[in-house]
Amino acid sequence: MTADSVGSTTGPAAPDPGAPRLTHPGPAAAERVVAVETRLTTHDVELPAGLPLLAALEQLLAETGGRSGCGQLVGGELAGFSYYVPALGPPGGPVATFSDPRSGAAPGRLVRGGLTLGLKEGAVFSHSHALFVDANGVRGAGHLIPESVVLGAGVRAQLSIATDVQIEVHPDPETEMSLFTPRRIADTGRGEVAGMVCRIRPNVDLVNVIEFLADEQGWAGANVCGQIGSLIGGRLGQPDGSVVEVDGPATEVMFLDGSVRREDGRMRAHLQAHLVDRHGIVHSGRLEPGHNPVAMTYELMLTEAAR
Repeated sequence: MTADSVGSTTGPAAPDPGAPRLTHPGPAAAERVVAVETRLTTHDVELPAGLPLLAALEQLLAETGGRSGCGQLVGGELAGFSYYVPALGPPGGPVATFSDPRSGAAPGRLVRGGLTLGLKEGAVFSHSHALFVDANGVRGAGHLIPESVVLGAGVRAQLSIATDVQIEVHPDPETEMSLFTPRRIADTGRGEVAGMVCRIRPNVDLVNVIEFLADEQGWAGANVCGQIGSLIGGRLGQPDGSVVEVDGPATEVMFLDGSVRREDGRMRAHLQAHLVDRHGIVHSGRLEPGHNPVAMTYELMLTEAAR
């Protein structure tokens, strides 16, 4: 944990011994979780049709007085868009990277996608992994290229906004990528609900760390607002009891569903993940605890759930 974090002597449970692990090209940071406490306010707004996505999100921050946020984009039309899927990294470089840009046949229909909103080089920037259907009726998914997205009608942004935490893109020596990291910039005291803005570093199990952070806060439960990041492949439980193993080394989490609640004296997260792999294939299922470590980064935001 970092100086801005909740502080702990134990830390989240490690992934199970049989879980996959990545060796990144740079030195591993000693602190594996950056976690900044704050208060957050939820906004659910329809973004203006005809605007580039980044312009619409900049307008939203200005109107709400926010500095950063996490949540999702839901429904509506994409008048124009391009995207990446995960790809293998070059020898000696990042373990995973992006495919060549793929142009979406527009107009497309946005189904749902996770979104992190912050700054890159001083300008508003977004990170979004989305599920969509293109103009030909073909379902696709991937990392939306923010500069390429033009909004059609009906796209809703459902975001938890922070006024005193900035999420910024910075070079990361460990992964040799540029990644979003939160930092406190003020203490406004504003916000409707207690929350945490976090960055989870590689090889930390996503389910375990969510349970750990919510438990440390003493909450009865948590809502997972930060929806996106990458996992080392994926291990997803299915309704029939089988487990799907997703091809790695990195898959992108588009969004999560489920609950984080205290059960029998301990915090338990029951989370359904929706992933896209490096072949562009979409996978869904329950995240198996201890078997879904982070690949490159996970942009996690938690809010306290009502008792």
